[in-house]
Amino acid sequence: MKNWKAMMAIALVGLSLSLSAQAQKSQPVVGKKAADKYFGRGPAAAVDVTDSDREDSSDRRFTGVGGDEMMMLSLGTFLNSSSYNWKGSDKREDIGRLSYGVTYLFDRWSKLDTNLRMDFNDYKVGDDRALKLSIMPLWTFPAMDTRFPIYFGFGMGLGVFFQQVPEESNLSFDYQLVAGVRFMDLFQNFGFFSEIALKNHLHLLSDGQFNGTALTAGAVFTF
Repeated sequence: MKNWKAMMAIALVGLSLSLSAQAQKSQPVVGKKAADKYFGRGPAAAVDVTDSDREDSSDRRFTGVGGDEMMMLSLGTFLNSSSYNWKGSDKREDIGRLSYGVTYLFDRWSKLDTNLRMDFNDYKVGDDRALKLSIMPLWTFPAMDTRFPIYFGFGMGLGVFFQQVPEESNLSFDYQLVAGVRFMDLFQNFGFFSEIALKNHLHLLSDGQFNGTALTAGAVFTF
């Protein structure tokens, strides 16, 4: 009987100690350390914030007033041009007239911007007029989102004549080398650019080629 009473006493003491420990664990932690942890001022929180900032800065792009998408509308003229075997075998000078079109930032590849360029070019070949749509990918650098004002580029694609000299090819292989300046976001998402470019083509289904230098200018929109 005495042993039974002793065992009961020991069990009651153990149970009371266990309940006391559980109560201490369940009590809320208060004081300066708890406040620092709650408001993110502790050492662990500082490490988390630093890592988050580092990850954000690695993927951060320029997102100014206009954003990081771009479209350019251009209008200009050929400064000089020459053709070979286009309407006969003669070499002709200054047959390039107007050049106007649109350039849209389509994608980014490595450090280059990949643009879709569509140019309308107007020619006067003797007494005949020719009108051609040139469609090509145009790669430019530095990337637009750097906002660096000077850019360079090259492109190649297909030319389709809506109006052509009789018995000449209605398709051409077009290629361009460009250099320009652009000032984006001068007023909200609107800016200005000017570009000089070699705009050449080779006829695909007949003899003939064209070499010309065009100066264009226009508006640049970012969004």
